Amino acid sequence: MPEVALKTQVAIVGGGMVGMALALTLAQNNIESVLLEASVEDDLEQESFDDRTLVINPASKQFWHSIGLWSDIAKHTTEINHVHVSNQGQFGVVHFDKDELKVPQLGHVIAAKKLAQILHAAVKQNKLIKHHQPAKLESFQQNESHVRMKVATAGQSLQVDASLMVAADGVKSAIRTELNLATVVKSYQRQAIICNITTDERHHNRAYERLTTEGPMALLPFKNRFGFVWSVQEEKAASLLAADDHEFLALAQQRFGFRAGAMLKVGRRSAYPLFQIKVPTQYAQRVVLMGNAAHAVSPVSAQGLNLAVRGIDRLSQLLAEQNNNNNDLGSTQVLRKYQDLSNTDQDRTMNYTDDLMSWFKIDEPTVNAIRSLGLVAINANLALKKMLYQTAGGLR
Repeated sequence: MPEVALKTQVAIVGGGMVGMALALTLAQNNIESVLLEASVEDDLEQESFDDRTLVINPASKQFWHSIGLWSDIAKHTTEINHVHVSNQGQFGVVHFDKDELKVPQLGHVIAAKKLAQILHAAVKQNKLIKHHQPAKLESFQQNESHVRMKVATAGQSLQVDASLMVAADGVKSAIRTELNLATVVKSYQRQAIICNITTDERHHNRAYERLTTEGPMALLPFKNRFGFVWSVQEEKAASLLAADDHEFLALAQQRFGFRAGAMLKVGRRSAYPLFQIKVPTQYAQRVVLMGNAAHAVSPVSAQGLNLAVRGIDRLSQLLAEQNNNNNDLGSTQVLRKYQDLSNTDQDRTMNYTDDLMSWFKIDEPTVNAIRSLGLVAINANLALKKMLYQTAGGLR
């Protein structure tokens, strides 16, 4: 198999949404990259009722706008204008409303497949991005001046030399393992059942969060349906996946209530284990972790990609400054500064999502009363609502 040698400023291992977004952001700052994705190229064109949805929060909207993609993205989104938060079996609700908070909208919902399609098309058109798919990283070596990677692609072997290697290879990052970076995993002993649901009422751009002792439930408005996330104990997940549609909808309705209407149709169900991953040190010599390789949170909070996007923005600004001054993109000083700038945001977001998973599973009368009083207090305090909106929206 012939070997081809490539030299680039940044090599990105992992061509999912995080990897593609980083490559595009770097290109906008005149930084070239090699983007390596191990999986075979998917058919991203065909839309389906079962497409998984993502929330784009206000900070992420600003990011997509800054790299020139928001106009393409916006036409495929559904706005969230209201959020209703309730505590199952207890009093107290919180209403977040765009008019009360004086913002255009609280967020947007998009099909993950559509966002990936838009990013993929932009990557293919960008001359500063060399995109290889499928491409498997076989080995890498770090030294004082660069990282050298051995990559297997269809029909050839690549040797890629880069000033910086970015590991965007997901929650089970092989690069993180190879570097032996300490990783803290907290399991919630729960799984998230994720699917799409239609009800007999229009969603009116309203999202719902239901806090239960099993964990949060959420309904996200999208087109003429809702994206549904249901946190359940691990032993219950298998039976919910195996249940027929009628039984599943009845159980979901009983747990969630009728605030969004009667549930009529459910799509394909998937289950994901709920855990949190923290990597205290997210860089090594000329390598930095991004996205789920660096931090993973519960999907119930809709914070995963939004947190990653803020990291992309932060890293790309540092690298742009280095590039403009003809300085080393992969220096330890740059990577240390990136982590220092990221710690507060990551800690705040991970604590927020952990509270959702941990605090509300305690089922004791005193705690239930405190929770309910807390929701009442939040709903009556506009300043506190604004702070929570800014935290969830990535604006703090």
